[in-house]
Amino acid sequence: MPAHKKPNLLFVFDDQHRHSALGAYGNRDVRTPNFDRFAEQGRLFEQCISTCPISGPYRGILLSGRYPHASGVIDNEYALNPKVPTLAQALGKAGYRTGYIGKWHLGYGPYTEEKRHGFDYLAANNCEHAYFDVAYHENEEGPIPIKGWAPEHETDLALRFMERHQKDDPKKPFALVLGWGPPHWPYDHYPKEFDTYDPDRIELPPNVPVQMEAFARRELAHYYGNVSGLDAQFGRLMAGLEKMKLADNTYVIFTSDHGDHLSSHGYGKFGDRWMHHSRRASKATPYAESIRVPFLVRGPGVPAGTRTDAILAAVDLMPTLLGLCGVRKPKGVQGVDRSCHVLGKDAERADSAYLQILGPGWPGNGKWVGFWRGLTTGRFTYARWLNEEQETLLFDNELDPWQMVNLAGRPETRGLQEALEARLKIWMKETKDPFETGPRDPKTGILQLGQRFTHPRYER
Repeated sequence: MPAHKKPNLLFVFDDQHRHSALGAYGNRDVRTPNFDRFAEQGRLFEQCISTCPISGPYRGILLSGRYPHASGVIDNEYALNPKVPTLAQALGKAGYRTGYIGKWHLGYGPYTEEKRHGFDYLAANNCEHAYFDVAYHENEEGPIPIKGWAPEHETDLALRFMERHQKDDPKKPFALVLGWGPPHWPYDHYPKEFDTYDPDRIELPPNVPVQMEAFARRELAHYYGNVSGLDAQFGRLMAGLEKMKLADNTYVIFTSDHGDHLSSHGYGKFGDRWMHHSRRASKATPYAESIRVPFLVRGPGVPAGTRTDAILAAVDLMPTLLGLCGVRKPKGVQGVDRSCHVLGKDAERADSAYLQILGPGWPGNGKWVGFWRGLTTGRFTYARWLNEEQETLLFDNELDPWQMVNLAGRPETRGLQEALEARLKIWMKETKDPFETGPRDPKTGILQLGQRFTHPRYER
Protein backbone atom coordinates (compact mmCIF):
# COMPACT_ATOMS: atom_id res chain seq x y z
CA MET A 1 0.00 0.00 0.00
CA PRO A 2 1.59 3.34 -1.01
CA ALA A 3 2.32 5.62 1.94
CA HIS A 4 -0.03 8.35 0.75
CA LYS A 5 -2.89 5.85 0.55
CA LYS A 6 -2.53 4.67 4.12
CA PRO A 7 -5.12 5.83 6.66
CA ASN A 8 -4.26 8.20 9.49
CA LEU A 9 -4.57 7.08 13.10
CA LEU A 10 -5.76 9.06 16.10
CA PHE A 11 -5.70 6.96 19.27
CA VAL A 12 -7.22 8.76 22.26
CA PHE A 13 -7.26 7.25 25.73
CA ASP A 14 -7.85 8.59 29.19
CA ASP A 15 -6.87 7.22 32.58
CA GLN A 16 -9.01 5.13 34.92
CA HIS A 17 -12.26 5.30 32.94
CA ARG A 18 -14.44 2.29 33.61
CA HIS A 19 -16.56 1.06 30.72
CA SER A 20 -19.89 1.92 32.33
CA ALA A 21 -19.15 5.65 32.61
CA LEU A 22 -20.40 6.63 29.15
CA GLY A 23 -23.92 7.19 27.91
CA ALA A 24 -23.22 4.86 24.99
CA TYR A 25 -22.73 2.02 27.50
CA GLY A 26 -26.12 2.62 29.11
CA ASN A 27 -25.21 5.06 31.88
CA ARG A 28 -28.25 7.28 32.52
CA ASP A 29 -26.43 9.80 34.72
CA VAL A 30 -23.28 10.84 32.88
CA ARG A 31 -23.63 13.37 30.04
CA THR A 32 -21.35 12.46 27.12
CA PRO A 33 -23.02 13.70 23.90
CA ASN A 34 -19.85 13.72 21.80
CA PHE A 35 -18.73 10.23 22.79
CA ASP A 36 -22.27 8.94 22.28
CA ARG A 37 -22.55 10.52 18.83
CA PHE A 38 -19.16 9.06 17.95
CA ALA A 39 -20.35 5.59 19.03
CA GLU A 40 -23.30 5.92 16.66
CA GLN A 41 -20.92 6.76 13.83
CA GLY A 42 -18.67 3.75 14.47
CA ARG A 43 -18.37 0.51 16.40
CA LEU A 44 -18.55 -0.14 20.14
CA PHE A 45 -16.78 -3.05 21.86
CA GLU A 46 -18.58 -4.46 24.89
CA GLN A 47 -15.60 -6.57 25.98
CA CYS A 48 -12.49 -4.42 25.77
CA ILE A 49 -10.26 -5.77 28.53
CA SER A 50 -7.31 -4.14 30.29
CA THR A 51 -4.71 -6.93 30.28
CA CYS A 52 -2.89 -5.46 33.29
CA PRO A 53 -5.18 -2.83 34.86
CA ILE A 54 -2.63 -0.29 36.02
CA SER A 55 -1.25 2.74 34.18
CA GLY A 56 2.42 2.06 33.43
CA PRO A 57 2.08 -1.58 32.38
CA TYR A 58 -0.85 -0.72 30.11
CA ARG A 59 1.29 1.80 28.26
CA GLY A 60 4.05 -0.75 27.88
CA ILE A 61 1.47 -3.20 26.50
CA LEU A 62 0.04 -0.61 24.11
CA LEU A 63 3.41 0.27 22.64
CA SER A 64 4.88 -3.24 22.51
CA GLY A 65 2.00 -5.66 22.02
CA ARG A 66 3.64 -7.77 24.74
CA TYR A 67 2.59 -8.76 28.22
CA PRO A 68 4.27 -6.89 31.11
CA HIS A 69 6.66 -9.73 31.93
CA ALA A 70 7.91 -9.51 28.31
CA SER A 71 7.91 -5.73 27.85
CA GLY A 72 9.83 -4.82 30.99
CA VAL A 73 7.04 -2.61 32.36
CA ILE A 74 5.91 -4.93 35.12
CA ASP A 75 4.55 -2.08 37.27
CA ASN A 76 4.46 1.70 37.48
CA GLU A 77 7.90 3.33 37.20
CA TYR A 78 9.50 0.46 35.32
CA ALA A 79 11.00 1.23 31.91
CA LEU A 80 10.04 -0.24 28.57
CA ASN A 81 12.82 -2.50 27.32
CA PRO A 82 14.59 -0.42 24.61
CA LYS A 83 15.20 -3.57 22.56
CA VAL A 84 11.47 -4.24 22.18
CA PRO A 85 10.03 -3.02 18.83
CA THR A 86 7.22 -0.53 19.35
CA LEU A 87 4.05 0.66 17.68
CA ALA A 88 5.67 3.98 16.79
CA GLN A 89 8.74 2.34 15.29
CA ALA A 90 6.65 0.02 13.11
CA LEU A 91 4.49 2.90 11.89
CA GLY A 92 7.53 5.11 11.33
CA LYS A 93 9.16 2.47 9.13
CA ALA A 94 5.92 2.34 7.13
CA GLY A 95 6.11 6.06 6.37
CA TYR A 96 4.03 7.52 9.21
CA ARG A 97 4.71 10.74 11.08
CA THR A 98 4.20 9.74 14.73
CA GLY A 99 3.35 11.70 17.85
CA TYR A 100 2.42 11.17 21.48
CA ILE A 101 0.84 13.84 23.69
CA GLY A 102 -0.15 13.76 27.37
CA LYS A 103 0.49 11.43 30.27
CA TRP A 104 3.47 9.25 29.33
CA HIS A 105 4.26 7.25 32.49
CA LEU A 106 7.21 5.50 30.85
CA GLY A 107 9.99 7.82 31.95
CA TYR A 108 10.94 11.41 32.67
CA GLY A 109 11.95 14.22 30.36
CA PRO A 110 13.88 15.55 28.59
CA TYR A 111 12.82 12.97 26.00
CA THR A 112 15.79 12.06 23.89
CA GLU A 113 15.32 9.88 20.83
CA GLU A 114 15.91 6.69 22.80
CA LYS A 115 13.37 7.69 25.45
CA ARG A 116 10.68 8.38 22.82
CA HIS A 117 10.60 4.74 21.65
CA GLY A 118 10.05 5.66 18.02
CA PHE A 119 7.79 8.72 18.32
CA ASP A 120 8.93 11.67 16.21
CA TYR A 121 7.18 14.10 18.55
CA LEU A 122 6.56 13.67 22.26
CA ALA A 123 4.84 16.36 24.34
CA ALA A 124 4.44 14.69 27.69
CA ASN A 125 4.98 14.45 31.39
CA ASN A 126 5.60 11.21 33.24
CA CYS A 127 2.79 11.19 35.80
CA GLU A 128 1.61 14.35 37.49
CA HIS A 129 -2.01 13.69 38.55
CA ALA A 130 -2.36 17.43 38.97
CA TYR A 131 -4.44 18.65 36.09
CA PHE A 132 -4.04 22.41 36.28
CA ASP A 133 -0.89 24.40 35.52
CA VAL A 134 1.34 21.42 34.74
CA ALA A 135 4.56 21.25 32.72
CA TYR A 136 5.65 19.19 29.72
CA HIS A 137 8.73 18.32 27.78
CA GLU A 138 8.49 18.57 23.99
CA ASN A 139 11.12 16.06 22.99
CA GLU A 140 14.29 17.46 24.57
CA GLU A 141 12.94 20.93 25.34
CA GLY A 142 11.43 21.82 28.66
CA PRO A 143 10.03 21.73 31.17
CA ILE A 144 7.44 23.98 29.51
CA PRO A 145 4.76 25.22 31.96
CA ILE A 146 1.18 25.67 30.77
CA LYS A 147 -1.87 27.36 32.25
CA GLY A 148 -5.33 25.88 32.53
CA TRP A 149 -6.76 22.37 32.45
CA ALA A 150 -4.25 19.86 31.09
CA PRO A 151 -6.66 17.94 28.78
CA GLU A 152 -7.63 21.18 27.05
CA HIS A 153 -4.00 22.09 26.44
CA GLU A 154 -3.22 18.56 25.26
CA THR A 155 -6.12 18.74 22.85
CA ASP A 156 -4.73 22.04 21.57
CA LEU A 157 -1.39 20.30 20.98
CA ALA A 158 -3.10 17.42 19.18
CA LEU A 159 -4.96 19.80 16.86
CA ARG A 160 -1.73 21.71 16.24
CA PHE A 161 0.11 18.46 15.42
CA MET A 162 -2.49 17.53 12.81
CA GLU A 163 -2.71 21.04 11.37
CA ARG A 164 1.07 21.29 10.98
CA HIS A 165 1.18 17.86 9.43
CA GLN A 166 -1.46 18.86 6.90
CA LYS A 167 0.52 21.96 6.05
CA ASP A 168 4.00 20.41 5.92
CA ASP A 169 3.40 16.96 4.41
CA PRO A 170 -0.26 16.26 3.59
CA LYS A 171 0.52 13.21 1.44
CA LYS A 172 2.19 11.41 4.34
CA PRO A 173 -0.01 9.60 6.91
CA PHE A 174 0.18 10.44 10.60
CA ALA A 175 -0.35 8.41 13.76
CA LEU A 176 -1.05 10.37 16.93
CA VAL A 177 -1.60 9.00 20.44
CA LEU A 178 -3.30 11.36 22.91
CA GLY A 179 -3.32 10.33 26.58
CA TRP A 180 -5.44 12.39 28.98
CA GLY A 181 -4.86 12.10 32.75
CA PRO A 182 -8.44 12.40 34.10
CA PRO A 183 -10.78 10.96 35.25
CA HIS A 184 -8.05 9.46 37.45
CA TRP A 185 -8.11 11.09 40.87
CA PRO A 186 -7.90 13.82 42.18
CA TYR A 187 -11.51 13.83 41.00
CA ASP A 188 -12.15 17.51 41.74
CA HIS A 189 -9.43 18.81 39.34
CA TYR A 190 -11.62 19.78 36.39
CA PRO A 191 -13.24 22.98 35.06
CA LYS A 192 -16.09 24.16 37.25
CA GLU A 193 -18.40 24.51 34.26
CA PHE A 194 -18.71 20.72 34.34
CA ASP A 195 -19.42 20.56 38.08
CA THR A 196 -23.11 20.01 37.40
CA TYR A 197 -23.84 16.62 38.94
CA ASP A 198 -25.96 16.34 42.09
CA PRO A 199 -24.55 13.53 44.26
CA ASP A 200 -28.02 12.77 45.63
CA ARG A 201 -29.25 11.97 42.12
CA ILE A 202 -26.40 9.63 41.20
CA GLU A 203 -27.48 6.04 40.64
CA LEU A 204 -25.11 3.67 42.42
CA PRO A 205 -24.42 0.10 41.34
CA PRO A 206 -25.65 -2.46 43.88
CA ASN A 207 -22.09 -3.66 44.63
CA VAL A 208 -21.27 -0.47 46.57
CA PRO A 209 -21.52 -1.27 50.30
CA VAL A 210 -24.23 0.70 52.07
CA GLN A 211 -21.64 2.20 54.44
CA MET A 212 -19.89 3.84 51.46
CA GLU A 213 -22.91 5.05 49.50
CA ALA A 214 -22.80 8.76 50.39
CA PHE A 215 -19.05 8.93 49.82
CA ALA A 216 -19.37 7.06 46.52
CA ARG A 217 -22.03 9.46 45.24
CA ARG A 218 -19.82 12.46 45.96
CA GLU A 219 -16.86 10.88 44.16
CA LEU A 220 -18.98 9.80 41.20
CA ALA A 221 -20.41 13.31 40.83
CA HIS A 222 -16.86 14.65 40.35
CA TYR A 223 -15.79 11.64 38.28
CA TYR A 224 -18.65 12.31 35.87
CA GLY A 225 -17.70 15.99 35.80
CA ASN A 226 -14.27 14.95 34.55
CA VAL A 227 -15.79 12.65 31.95
CA SER A 228 -18.06 15.42 30.68
CA GLY A 229 -15.06 17.73 30.46
CA LEU A 230 -13.20 15.15 28.38
CA ASP A 231 -16.28 14.69 26.23
CA ALA A 232 -16.11 18.38 25.32
CA GLN A 233 -12.44 18.02 24.33
CA PHE A 234 -13.24 14.94 22.25
CA GLY A 235 -15.86 17.03 20.46
CA ARG A 236 -13.16 19.58 19.63
CA LEU A 237 -10.98 16.83 18.15
CA MET A 238 -13.81 15.53 15.95
CA ALA A 239 -14.65 19.04 14.78
CA GLY A 240 -10.99 19.62 13.97
CA LEU A 241 -10.79 16.46 11.88
CA GLU A 242 -13.83 17.58 9.90
CA LYS A 243 -12.44 21.07 9.38
CA MET A 244 -9.12 19.66 8.17
CA LYS A 245 -10.98 17.18 5.91
CA LEU A 246 -9.25 14.26 7.64
CA ALA A 247 -12.24 12.43 9.07
CA ASP A 248 -12.92 10.12 6.12
CA ASN A 249 -9.41 8.64 6.07
CA THR A 250 -8.63 8.53 9.79
CA TYR A 251 -9.17 5.71 12.23
CA VAL A 252 -10.18 7.31 15.50
CA ILE A 253 -10.22 5.25 18.69
CA PHE A 254 -11.34 6.18 22.18
CA THR A 255 -10.55 3.88 25.09
CA SER A 256 -8.91 3.86 28.53
CA ASP A 257 -6.02 2.13 30.27
CA HIS A 258 -8.13 0.56 33.04
CA GLY A 259 -11.18 1.21 35.14
CA ASP A 260 -11.94 2.48 38.63
CA HIS A 261 -13.83 0.81 41.47
CA LEU A 262 -15.21 4.05 42.92
CA SER A 263 -16.23 2.12 46.07
CA SER A 264 -17.68 -0.89 44.23
CA HIS A 265 -16.97 -4.05 46.26
CA GLY A 266 -15.73 -1.79 49.06
CA TYR A 267 -12.47 -0.73 47.44
CA GLY A 268 -10.77 2.55 48.30
CA LYS A 269 -7.57 4.21 47.05
CA PHE A 270 -3.84 4.28 47.76
CA GLY A 271 -4.14 7.04 50.32
CA ASP A 272 -6.85 5.37 52.40
CA ARG A 273 -4.44 4.14 55.06
CA TRP A 274 -7.27 3.27 57.42
CA MET A 275 -8.24 0.43 55.07
CA HIS A 276 -6.53 -2.94 54.81
CA HIS A 277 -3.84 -2.83 52.11
CA SER A 278 -5.71 -5.34 49.93
CA ARG A 279 -8.73 -2.95 49.78
CA ARG A 280 -6.76 0.15 48.74
CA ALA A 281 -6.94 -0.77 45.07
CA SER A 282 -9.45 1.27 43.09
CA LYS A 283 -8.00 -0.73 40.14
CA ALA A 284 -5.56 -3.62 39.65
CA THR A 285 -8.21 -6.20 40.56
CA PRO A 286 -9.96 -8.81 38.38
CA TYR A 287 -13.35 -7.14 38.88
CA ALA A 288 -15.21 -5.66 35.91
CA GLU A 289 -14.89 -2.14 37.32
CA SER A 290 -11.12 -2.51 36.98
CA ILE A 291 -10.60 -4.58 33.80
CA ARG A 292 -13.45 -3.50 31.48
CA VAL A 293 -12.93 -0.24 29.60
CA PRO A 294 -14.74 1.60 26.80
CA PHE A 295 -13.59 1.09 23.24
CA LEU A 296 -15.14 3.12 20.43
CA VAL A 297 -13.75 3.19 16.90
CA ARG A 298 -14.63 4.99 13.67
CA GLY A 299 -12.86 4.98 10.34
CA PRO A 300 -12.64 3.54 6.83
CA GLY A 301 -14.61 0.31 6.58
CA VAL A 302 -15.87 0.39 10.18
CA PRO A 303 -19.62 -0.42 10.19
CA ALA A 304 -21.44 2.54 11.72
CA GLY A 305 -23.81 2.16 14.62
CA THR A 306 -22.71 -1.39 15.48
CA ARG A 307 -21.65 -3.25 18.59
CA THR A 308 -19.71 -6.41 19.21
CA ASP A 309 -19.09 -8.64 22.20
CA ALA A 310 -15.88 -10.05 20.70
CA ILE A 311 -13.06 -9.88 23.25
CA LEU A 312 -10.45 -7.21 22.53
CA ALA A 313 -7.60 -7.35 25.05
CA ALA A 314 -5.14 -4.51 25.58
CA VAL A 315 -2.30 -6.74 24.38
CA ASP A 316 -4.10 -6.99 21.02
CA LEU A 317 -4.27 -3.24 20.46
CA MET A 318 -0.79 -2.75 18.98
CA PRO A 319 -1.15 -5.45 16.27
CA THR A 320 -4.77 -4.41 15.65
CA LEU A 321 -3.79 -0.78 15.02
CA LEU A 322 -1.01 -1.91 12.73
CA GLY A 323 -3.45 -4.18 10.92
CA LEU A 324 -5.86 -1.31 10.32
CA CYS A 325 -2.97 0.70 8.87
CA GLY A 326 -1.78 -2.14 6.66
CA VAL A 327 1.49 -2.50 8.56
CA ARG A 328 3.01 -5.86 9.49
CA LYS A 329 3.53 -6.46 13.19
CA PRO A 330 7.14 -6.88 14.42
CA LYS A 331 8.54 -10.20 15.59
CA GLY A 332 7.92 -11.03 19.22
CA VAL A 333 4.49 -9.37 19.45
CA GLN A 334 2.28 -11.53 21.67
CA GLY A 335 -1.04 -9.85 20.90
CA VAL A 336 -3.30 -10.82 18.01
CA ASP A 337 -4.48 -8.58 15.18
CA ARG A 338 -8.23 -8.14 15.83
CA SER A 339 -8.82 -5.60 13.06
CA CYS A 340 -11.29 -8.07 11.54
CA HIS A 341 -13.60 -7.41 14.51
CA VAL A 342 -13.14 -3.66 14.13
CA LEU A 343 -14.22 -3.94 10.49
CA GLY A 344 -17.18 -6.16 11.33
CA LYS A 345 -15.86 -9.21 9.49
CA ASP A 346 -16.54 -12.81 10.49
CA ALA A 347 -13.47 -14.27 12.14
CA GLU A 348 -12.47 -16.60 14.93
CA ARG A 349 -12.92 -14.95 18.30
CA ALA A 350 -10.67 -15.13 21.32
CA ASP A 351 -12.05 -17.57 23.90
CA SER A 352 -10.69 -15.44 26.75
CA ALA A 353 -8.38 -12.62 27.75
CA TYR A 354 -5.40 -13.19 30.05
CA LEU A 355 -5.11 -10.93 33.12
CA GLN A 356 -2.08 -10.07 35.26
CA ILE A 357 -0.85 -8.00 38.18
CA LEU A 358 2.89 -8.22 38.80
CA GLY A 359 3.73 -5.46 41.28
CA PRO A 360 2.60 -3.36 44.25
CA GLY A 361 1.50 -0.34 42.20
CA TRP A 362 4.55 1.81 42.87
CA PRO A 363 8.09 0.97 44.01
CA GLY A 364 8.30 0.88 47.77
CA ASN A 365 4.55 0.55 48.27
CA GLY A 366 4.91 -2.64 50.23
CA LYS A 367 1.85 -4.85 50.26
CA TRP A 368 -1.03 -3.93 47.99
CA VAL A 369 -3.54 -6.13 46.16
CA GLY A 370 -1.03 -8.96 45.78
CA PHE A 371 0.23 -10.88 42.76
CA TRP A 372 -2.48 -12.62 40.77
CA ARG A 373 -3.34 -14.08 37.37
CA GLY A 374 -6.73 -14.56 35.84
CA LEU A 375 -8.83 -14.64 32.72
CA THR A 376 -12.21 -13.57 31.49
CA THR A 377 -14.27 -15.30 28.84
CA GLY A 378 -16.86 -12.56 28.85
CA ARG A 379 -19.34 -14.90 30.53
CA PHE A 380 -16.99 -15.93 33.34
CA THR A 381 -14.17 -14.22 35.24
CA TYR A 382 -11.65 -16.32 37.16
CA ALA A 383 -8.57 -15.24 39.12
CA ARG A 384 -6.26 -16.63 41.77
CA TRP A 385 -3.42 -15.24 43.84
CA LEU A 386 0.14 -16.43 44.30
CA ASN A 387 0.40 -18.50 47.49
CA GLU A 388 -3.32 -17.91 48.09
CA GLU A 389 -2.75 -14.37 49.39
CA GLN A 390 -6.44 -13.70 48.78
CA GLU A 391 -9.42 -15.92 48.04
CA THR A 392 -9.81 -17.26 44.51
CA LEU A 393 -12.53 -15.47 42.53
CA LEU A 394 -15.04 -16.94 40.07
CA PHE A 395 -17.99 -14.98 38.74
CA ASP A 396 -20.76 -15.73 36.28
CA ASN A 397 -21.05 -12.32 34.64
CA GLU A 398 -24.27 -13.22 32.85
CA LEU A 399 -26.25 -14.33 35.90
CA ASP A 400 -24.37 -12.03 38.28
CA PRO A 401 -23.38 -8.89 36.30
CA TRP A 402 -22.37 -7.00 39.46
CA GLN A 403 -20.08 -9.86 40.56
CA MET A 404 -21.53 -10.13 44.04
CA VAL A 405 -21.56 -13.95 44.34
CA ASN A 406 -18.18 -15.70 44.37
CA LEU A 407 -18.61 -19.21 42.96
CA ALA A 408 -15.06 -20.38 43.64
CA GLY A 409 -14.72 -23.44 45.85
CA ARG A 410 -18.33 -24.54 45.54
CA PRO A 411 -19.06 -28.19 44.76
CA GLU A 412 -21.55 -27.30 42.05
CA THR A 413 -18.98 -25.20 40.12
CA ARG A 414 -15.99 -27.50 40.63
CA GLY A 415 -15.93 -28.64 36.98
CA LEU A 416 -16.15 -25.06 35.71
CA GLN A 417 -13.37 -23.89 38.02
CA GLU A 418 -11.12 -26.77 36.95
CA ALA A 419 -11.72 -25.94 33.27
CA LEU A 420 -10.91 -22.27 33.82
CA GLU A 421 -7.80 -23.18 35.82
CA ALA A 422 -6.68 -25.43 32.97
CA ARG A 423 -7.13 -22.56 30.50
CA LEU A 424 -5.22 -20.25 32.83
CA LYS A 425 -2.28 -22.65 32.86
CA ILE A 426 -2.34 -22.70 29.05
CA TRP A 427 -2.18 -18.91 29.04
CA MET A 428 0.85 -19.01 31.34
CA LYS A 429 2.59 -21.53 29.11
CA GLU A 430 1.75 -19.77 25.82
CA THR A 431 2.89 -16.37 27.09
CA LYS A 432 5.94 -17.79 28.92
CA ASP A 433 4.75 -16.11 32.09
CA PRO A 434 6.99 -17.18 35.03
CA PHE A 435 4.25 -16.44 37.58
CA GLU A 436 4.71 -19.73 39.46
CA THR A 437 8.31 -20.55 38.57
CA GLY A 438 10.33 -17.35 38.19
CA PRO A 439 12.86 -15.98 40.70
CA ARG A 440 11.46 -13.36 43.06
CA ASP A 441 12.99 -10.62 45.13
CA PRO A 442 13.12 -12.00 48.69
CA LYS A 443 12.06 -8.67 50.16
CA THR A 444 9.28 -7.54 47.80
CA GLY A 445 8.21 -10.79 46.15
CA ILE A 446 8.42 -9.15 42.71
CA LEU A 447 9.59 -11.31 39.84
CA GLN A 448 13.21 -10.69 38.89
CA LEU A 449 13.09 -10.41 35.11
CA GLY A 450 15.89 -7.94 34.43
CA GLN A 451 13.52 -4.97 34.55
CA ARG A 452 14.86 -1.50 35.26
CA PHE A 453 13.36 1.61 36.82
CA THR A 454 12.47 4.80 34.97
CA HIS A 455 14.51 6.90 37.41
CA PRO A 456 17.54 6.22 39.67
CA ARG A 457 15.63 7.39 42.75
CA TYR A 458 13.60 4.17 42.73
CA GLU A 459 16.74 2.04 42.96
CA ARG A 460 17.31 2.79 46.62
